[in-house]
Amino acid sequence: MQSLFTFSFWFNLHAVPFLPAVGRALAVLFAALIAGGVACAFAARMRQASKEWRRALGRLSSHLVWTGLIGFLLWMFNEQWVPILSMRFFFVLWFIWFLGGFYPIYRYVWVEVPEKMKLHEERLEREKWLPKKKR
Repeated sequence: MQSLFTFSFWFNLHAVPFLPAVGRALAVLFAALIAGGVACAFAARMRQASKEWRRALGRLSSHLVWTGLIGFLLWMFNEQWVPILSMRFFFVLWFIWFLGGFYPIYRYVWVEVPEKMKLHEERLEREKWLPKKKR
């Protein structure tokens, strides 16, 4: 087994496939990401939730499904010994993309939604003094 800290482990053009247990664990992880994304997509379709919550779930769903599919693709390249595309370095890039994809979702839920709610409350406060339409 090669050391994790060697250049050839991460950038070998013909990377050796993972151990069977690791390969299965990765496949289960990627399948769980896709299943979680599909579950979030179904939850985003529910009408009981607020519009902001549905949008956040839709964004999370998209992120999970795409990272799961790309992960499966990388796993398949590694299992099939595809030159260049089976480099372990791509899994590091995938992991960075996976973590980085949560930032826009976090920003939407914790920054943009509270701003929208504050603006909505201010508008309601301002409009309560305006005359209403007669029916």
